[in-house]
Amino acid sequence: MAYIGRALVQGNYVKLDDLQPQFNGSTTTFTLTSGGASYTPGSANTLLVSLGGVIQEPIEAFTVINDQITFANPPTASTSVFIVALGAAVSIGTPADGTVTASKLADPFGTYSGTGGFIMSGIISATSFYGDGRYLTGVSAGKFVSDAIGITTNTPIGVNTSTLVDPDLAGIGNSFKGVYIGNGMVVFDNTLNGAHYIGTNFNGLMAGPVTIGGTLTVDGNYVVV
Repeated sequence: MAYIGRALVQGNYVKLDDLQPQFNGSTTTFTLTSGGASYTPGSANTLLVSLGGVIQEPIEAFTVINDQITFANPPTASTSVFIVALGAAVSIGTPADGTVTASKLADPFGTYSGTGGFIMSGIISATSFYGDGRYLTGVSAGKFVSDAIGITTNTPIGVNTSTLVDPDLAGIGNSFKGVYIGNGMVVFDNTLNGAHYIGTNFNGLMAGPVTIGGTLTVDGNYVVV
């Protein structure tokens, strides 16, 4: 048949060991025990404490640190006492490996400043990186997409690529082994192939000896050193 009566109540309620034999009218701090073993409650608010038949207010009348209870006033030897723990401290524990997903992390995640590092694979995107990047390895770039000129590096070359051809970059290419810039041409090689033009009011410069295998049209100035 169905249960008749008050609703069942569950909980880890524990009556702790009697402290009265330790009362002497001067001592205020005592060790909480249950069955002779040290007992650490979750906080002072989880203890029901009665001194001399009067319920004591947590924090005001007593405080708890780990398994130690400290009364605001030292109980006398004749003071009766009982303490009931209304709950036990619960350990959250450590999540198992591979169980925390990205949706469980705070957004924004914040800043990691510990030692060691992260090892990631796949596509990583960020709006900015901090630091000088000295420990970034295995990073390669495809194309620099920009309408403005401006590649600044900390080394003399800095661009490691086998092809530098982009229709948006007027006047720059690598049709031969060196590097040239049209209309104000600077050439680092001794062979010039294909058709090249130095416009009016522009200068061209090459380091000789020079072999010109194509057509070079000069309306400005062309110097070979």
